[in-house]
Amino acid sequence: MQARPESLELDRAMLETTVSRALGHEATLVGDWTVAPIKYDAFNPVSAGLYRVSGTARSASATGSWSLVVKICHEPQEEWLARLPPDRRAAELDFLRWDREAEAYESGLLETLPRGLVAPRCFGVERDGASARIWLEDVRDEFSSWDTARYALAARHLGRFNGEYLTTKPLPDQAWLSRRWIQGWVAFFTRNAATQLADDRIWAAPLTLELFGPSARDELRRTLAALDGWWAALDRLPVTLGHLDAFRANLLSRVTRGQTETVAVDWAFVGIAPLAADVTQLVLASIFYHGERLEPAALAEACLGGYDRGLRDVGCVIAPDALRRAYVINAITRWLLIFGPFAAVGQPAREAAVAEARGKPYRDVLTLIAEKTRYLLQLSRDVALD
Repeated sequence: MQARPESLELDRAMLETTVSRALGHEATLVGDWTVAPIKYDAFNPVSAGLYRVSGTARSASATGSWSLVVKICHEPQEEWLARLPPDRRAAELDFLRWDREAEAYESGLLETLPRGLVAPRCFGVERDGASARIWLEDVRDEFSSWDTARYALAARHLGRFNGEYLTTKPLPDQAWLSRRWIQGWVAFFTRNAATQLADDRIWAAPLTLELFGPSARDELRRTLAALDGWWAALDRLPVTLGHLDAFRANLLSRVTRGQTETVAVDWAFVGIAPLAADVTQLVLASIFYHGERLEPAALAEACLGGYDRGLRDVGCVIAPDALRRAYVINAITRWLLIFGPFAAVGQPAREAAVAEARGKPYRDVLTLIAEKTRYLLQLSRDVALD
C-alpha cells in the first residue's frame, strides 16, 4: 500500500544534502518542496511507495529547479505474511527480501551496466529499521509508446547485460542477491492453481467458455502434472545476473549524447537468473500484464533476435535453437499457471475488485489471461522435455 504524500515526512537538512549530491554542487533549498505520488502497479509487498519530490535550490552562481524520485521499501506487512503457510514463510521472505534494491544501489553493481542499459543514479539511501528510502535520479520516458524495433533494442541491451556474466564477468555472490527467484515467485502465485483447475464453477462460467475454449483446462492440467520436468529444464539452463522484472513499466527510453538508452528501474528482484529470463519477461509481461497491443510471436522473434545480438556484442554465442528453448522454458515455468484473477469470474463483486486493482475492466483482464494461455500452450507443444 502506498503511503499518502502528506505522511511522507522529510528532513530539510537531509533533503538539502541529497539535492546537493544530485546537482553536483552545494545548494540551499529555497522555500518549500512538493511531493507527488507516482502511480504504478505494485504487487510486490515490499514496495511502500514511489514519489516525485521537487522544488527550487540556490547555489553560489544560480537558482534553479530540482526534481528527485524517492522509493520506499519495507518489510512485508503481517496481513500479507498471513497468506503464507508457515513452512513457506522463510523462503518467501528470502525471495522478497525488502532491502535488496537498496543494497543493489549501495553496492555499485548498477554503475557498471553495459553500453545501452543504465539504472537511475542513486543519491543516497536512508535506512530506518525495517524500511529504506532510496533517492534516485528523476528519469522521464522520452517515448510514450514503443514499437517492435524499440523492444528489440531493449532486448539487445539486456542481452549485453546477461552476456557479460556468461563470459567475462564473474557472477557476483553477495548474500542479498536473489537466487532461484522464479521458483519462489511462482510457488506463491500458483499456490491455488490446482484448486482453480478443479473448480467446475470457474470453467463453466460463460466468460470462461467464451475466452478460453473447451480444451484449455485439460491442457493446463497436463502442464501442471508435468511441472517438475519444466522446473528441471529451467535448472539446467546457464545462469547469469538478471534484472528479473524488465518489462515495459520498468523500462524507460531516453537519448544521451545521440545514443538511445534503456533505463531500467525497480531492481527489487535482481539476482542470479537463468539464461533468457530477462528477455522472456520483456515480451510476456509487456503484452500480457502491461497490455501492449503487439502480436506475441512477432515481438518474441524480434526480441530474441535483439537479445542474441546483445549476447554476441559481448562475446557470448548461444545457438538459436538453444536460445529459443531457454525462452520457452522460462515462459512456461514463470507464466503459464499464474491466473489468480481468474477465480473471480462470475462473481460481480470480486470481478469489480479485480478491475479496480488492475485499472481496467475485468473482461480485459481475463482476455489477457486467455490470450497468454493460448500463446503459452502453443509454445509448450513445440518443446520436448528431456
